[in-house]
Amino acid sequence: MSSSQGILRGVILFLAIFFIRISAGYAQFNALVWSDEFDYTGLPAATKWTCEVGGGGWGNNELQYYTLNDSHNARVEDGILIIEALKESMGGREYTSARLISDGKGDWLYGRFEIRARVPGGKGMWPAIWMLPSDWIYGNWPASGEIDIMEHVGYEPSKIYGTIHTKAYNGSIGTQKGSSVTGSDWETAFHVYAIEWTADKIDFFIDGTKYFTFNNQGTWETWPFDKRFHFVLNVAVGGNWGGVQGVDQTIFPKRMEIDYIRVYQSADMKITGPAYLETDQSATYQSTSFSGGSYEWQVPADARITSGAGTSEIKVTWGDSEGDVSCKVTLGSSVFSAVYPVKKAILPAENTFWFGNLTDGNTTDIAGITTDGNTYEFSESNESLKVIYHIVNPSTWPKFEITLPRPVNLKNHPYCAINLKTSNLSHSVSLRFDFADVNGVETNATPVFRPTITADGRYHNYQNNYTGRWISSSPVVGQKVDSTRIMKLITYVNSGAFGIANKTDSLWIESIRFMKSPLTSVDQAETSETDIHIFPNPVTDHLTISSNYLIEEIILFDIHGKQVKRVAINSRASDINVSDLAAGVYLLRTINGAGVVATQRFVKK
Repeated sequence: MSSSQGILRGVILFLAIFFIRISAGYAQFNALVWSDEFDYTGLPAATKWTCEVGGGGWGNNELQYYTLNDSHNARVEDGILIIEALKESMGGREYTSARLISDGKGDWLYGRFEIRARVPGGKGMWPAIWMLPSDWIYGNWPASGEIDIMEHVGYEPSKIYGTIHTKAYNGSIGTQKGSSVTGSDWETAFHVYAIEWTADKIDFFIDGTKYFTFNNQGTWETWPFDKRFHFVLNVAVGGNWGGVQGVDQTIFPKRMEIDYIRVYQSADMKITGPAYLETDQSATYQSTSFSGGSYEWQVPADARITSGAGTSEIKVTWGDSEGDVSCKVTLGSSVFSAVYPVKKAILPAENTFWFGNLTDGNTTDIAGITTDGNTYEFSESNESLKVIYHIVNPSTWPKFEITLPRPVNLKNHPYCAINLKTSNLSHSVSLRFDFADVNGVETNATPVFRPTITADGRYHNYQNNYTGRWISSSPVVGQKVDSTRIMKLITYVNSGAFGIANKTDSLWIESIRFMKSPLTSVDQAETSETDIHIFPNPVTDHLTISSNYLIEEIILFDIHGKQVKRVAINSRASDINVSDLAAGVYLLRTINGAGVVATQRFVKK
């Protein structure tokens, strides 16, 4: 190459990089994290490429044999990677060529991937620049996906194709997704082939013009593209697609030429890992991965990095201090950094953990969830937390929350005791206690902690045993609550099917305790929710209700709170026909003349 040609090539390269960087910036992929500029001579760089070897058709009835580190088939000269197909016999095949992969040397999840290349023409030629999964998490092809950045078949000299294959959409069943661009100089001029791949979609470009978008449809069968992929560069001869019109024996040798390959990712560096740790707890932290980057991690002085120093993922044994996990990545002349604060989780050292500070006069850690006009007043004194509520609409599930400054590990403290008092003058105090972990998963699976309140204006302890019951039913049935990271108490007052509209009342909470053992030698079972008795339960056709007070009205609700039956009576006992109800769980509410409400569950067979 002459000096003038070199200067011209340098100017063109500068302009290409300039406009490419602008394009990458618009897509928020503004860090060049990996590239091969082919500014060397000889075999492709072993630090970036591996030659796949062999014949056998490669799943497409191809005719070539791919060679190992043979400069006749793959070499770099004059700043260009050449992959060349020759008509020569090897391994029982009539042609040789090369297939280069970056697996284990260049693997990425998301980014902008650019290749400036010129493709070979002629009947029987099938060059491709594409990507395959590095880990095959979803299974063998096509389940784990394939991204064809550029494909060209010689019998269609005017077409360049970009294609996606997944389990739902693939060439074996004719459902692959893609598009093509028509041109006249694919085989004589260099063009920039690119994709921009995010968590939501993959866009396909030629020379900066987008011509196809494949969107994430939300299932792994249609979108396996949430895992790492690597490059594949090859020139095939013949095959199911390339050889549709046969192979022209007179055209060889034929070469694909690649000027450069560049990978851009977002420079918005992040660190992920647990936000709360205990002393001597081990944890893993990951930073945004930049291929070829140099990683420098820092942790508090009393924490130890046990493995992964110098990589994008470390394992840490935590100390006694709160502090930051930080990472600095040097990538060429660029430096990226991120800081991730880590707080200490509470590990109770004694038999009892006191949940929340209820008497410090500070209510900033308490919040009433106000909807439809429901209101709360909170005050703290040396005696207890006082709560005054006014509930307009119980169907909005009125509640207030107490949040800890940091989570607590209650795995070995499953017994909860809440000491409170109320006079229940409005007959509307109907409490339910849920606890939530740092991810917001709540202990709302049946049986919930819903004590029967003694309304005598004196303090009483109400207990619940969470052994084996750190379970949620909403929004995901059977989801485990992380008992090692409990963060919040959610108290429902006068809510749902148990609530009464337009009521005001008050209660005092003296303490909330979690213990390794119950307050007494025998774990207290939950007390009955009501002062009524129903028989039989489960029931088939008729339900007998009895009470120690005069019942004026009975209302039945389904499990969703919808009223299904209402009966007026004036007796301490009654027989209710439920033969018209569908099988399921129901709530039975009784109301007396003083407005006292009692509720009980029953099962209809």
